[in-house]
Amino acid sequence: MQTYEYEIHISRNNTYSMDLPHFHEEIEIMLCTSGEGVFFIEPNTYPLHRGQLFLISSSTLHRSVANDEYRCMVFHILPSVLENISSPQSDFFRDSHYSGLIATLSEEETAEMSGQIAALSRDFGDGFGADIRQMIALYQFLLSFHEKKSHLMLTAEDDGSIHFNSGHIGTVSINKVITYIQDHLAEPMSLQSISSDLFMSKYYLSHNFKKATGFSVMEYVIYCRILRARSLLRAGMNVQTVGETVGFASNEHFIRTFKKITHITPKQYAIHYRRVNQEPSRDLLVIEGRNGRIRKKTPS
Repeated sequence: MQTYEYEIHISRNNTYSMDLPHFHEEIEIMLCTSGEGVFFIEPNTYPLHRGQLFLISSSTLHRSVANDEYRCMVFHILPSVLENISSPQSDFFRDSHYSGLIATLSEEETAEMSGQIAALSRDFGDGFGADIRQMIALYQFLLSFHEKKSHLMLTAEDDGSIHFNSGHIGTVSINKVITYIQDHLAEPMSLQSISSDLFMSKYYLSHNFKKATGFSVMEYVIYCRILRARSLLRAGMNVQTVGETVGFASNEHFIRTFKKITHITPKQYAIHYRRVNQEPSRDLLVIEGRNGRIRKKTPS
């Protein structure tokens, strides 16, 4: 039987959070099990509390801003793996490029989904049928998630396309600011230039943007440029051209900023992308389904 890789992250204390902005190659399903706050998933911001179920697509910028009681359960799987375990009739991969709030679960549904995620973290062993039991647990979780996605938070158009419910917090139109930034990444930008072009005061823009997303405006600009740079590097564009295309004034500044955020230089990222999938480091218990068995890792 062919086997597949996935990762489960279960936060059991306040040492694990997503308060730093980040992105990764894997698709993420996140269930909040306690605490309160807000969750920014580009380009929207959502309330965060127990029972909130989210989908974050590959390379989507996201972060949480929550209190000390915040706990979550996270499932990661590469898009290629999700596509491989799909079938023409049951295509889990179809809507995986969407991001947002999928559902607000009841207590019973939250307990059920928590149990399914926890089941994926168990040691299935090496005995007869272990690989099949692991795949059954994986399919049960994905089917349950798809049911929540299909019936609670999605609307289907006549052409079969799917649209997520979206939202934002604050009085400023966050989507308007985000669209402007993404449309002008190649150009020099400052808080002054953005606020002037959008006919807002600098204070109004910075205060409301930070309140809604957890980012300062210019911090968000930098992360958008790095995300765009990753995409161009994967497409084969050379490092210097990428830096210029995404708005960095010098190649040195681009390389330094890219490494600060991704912990790898642009050249190393391009080479690494062509060779192997980078495995992200974790500061919490990581339980991986790998080669038909569960392997546990603990923080160093």
